Amino acid sequence: MTNNIWSVSSLLQFIKMKLDNEPYLQSLWLKGEISNFTAHRSGHWYFTIKDESSRVSCIMFSTNALKVGFMPKEGDKVLLKANVSLYPIQGQLQLYVLAIEHDGVGDLYLKFEQLKKKLFAEGLFDESRKKKIPIYPNRIAVVSGKETAALQDILTTLKKRWPIANVECFYTFVQGQQAAPQLIEMLTKIDNENYDVILLARGGGSIEDLWAFNDEKLARTIASLHTPIITGVGHETDITIVDYVSDLRAPTPTAAAQAAVRDQLEVQNELRQIKNRLELLMKSSLTRARLRYNPLASASIFTNPELLWQDAAVALTFQTQRLSASTSFLQIRKNELNRMGAKLQQISVLRLNQASARHADNGQKLRNAIQVTLNKSQYKMMNSINLLQAYSPLAVLQRGYSLTYQNERIVKGIEEVSMDEPLRIRLNNGIIISQPLKKEKNHE
Repeated sequence: MTNNIWSVSSLLQFIKMKLDNEPYLQSLWLKGEISNFTAHRSGHWYFTIKDESSRVSCIMFSTNALKVGFMPKEGDKVLLKANVSLYPIQGQLQLYVLAIEHDGVGDLYLKFEQLKKKLFAEGLFDESRKKKIPIYPNRIAVVSGKETAALQDILTTLKKRWPIANVECFYTFVQGQQAAPQLIEMLTKIDNENYDVILLARGGGSIEDLWAFNDEKLARTIASLHTPIITGVGHETDITIVDYVSDLRAPTPTAAAQAAVRDQLEVQNELRQIKNRLELLMKSSLTRARLRYNPLASASIFTNPELLWQDAAVALTFQTQRLSASTSFLQIRKNELNRMGAKLQQISVLRLNQASARHADNGQKLRNAIQVTLNKSQYKMMNSINLLQAYSPLAVLQRGYSLTYQNERIVKGIEEVSMDEPLRIRLNNGIIISQPLKKEKNHE
């Protein structure tokens, strides 16, 4: 149970921490009436903001109070921009005021918040869509009012920090009704001229003075640019819609210039450090290389380089001798092969002639044997033909006999004859077709 017991201080510190880390309670706008106003000699302002039923204590430190263009008084209707916190010593809710405006500009703040929520919902404030600012820009376009302190601060800062950059100024209205359309036209033109980065800047002022930078069309134009853009509009506590959609928001025009380029002194210092590191690395590498190669330098192969080719020269001489011996041996073998070739050719011609003679003799014998066999076969064939002719029924027909057919069959007896079918009677020189009229059987 004792683990759940808090001290008063720890409880109030916990509540203060929660309030200080709640985004919705930081830089919020509050509407009310001032009472109990006190301007301390330190420059701080102490007062209470109230409405019909409630009140809360406020403190505005001197750094912020100096930026207010009027001295608040009892009963003033105002709008406060403040952070909500807790004064833990007294356990009292307290507002740390950043800016004060007369309540007459309340409609502008309402429009501001409505547009802010709309563009936020569309994703125009997302970090994922914002372009990366180049580290070393060469061409920089500065869009600002002509001959303003903000412009001079930017040019001075750029020249001091990165003098090699090519900076070009484009002058426009930065407040009033013509400011937003002119800014849109100018930014669109610059975006097509291959600049590395654009600086959009204006000095501080009231919400009415800065209202051109809360224009919806201007915000959408900035979101659609291909060129990275840095905005530095107003003082540190002034945040406009273009700051949310730009690729980088700087609290002041001077800070925008500082964000656009690196300080040449820092770069020179980094280069010196890199140079020193490289020199150390090179010296270290050279020392290690010397330690590795010094023992090799005293090796015999370097002190007596003839050793590199002496063994090869001996081997070459030995191989040359072997090649000469092989050449002599091959010449002897070549001569032997030539002799054997000539002898083989003689033997081949002789054997070829003998084989030709044998072939001719055998050919004649084969022709004689074939003729004898042919004569015998012709004689046997003639005897067979004569015998076939002697036994052929056609030869019998020449002697006056005939063959009788019915239905393609030879009739051998009257019982095979059908009275309804015609008879075909083949004689020696033709065929007779007849119709049987009567069958008479031989009774002998």
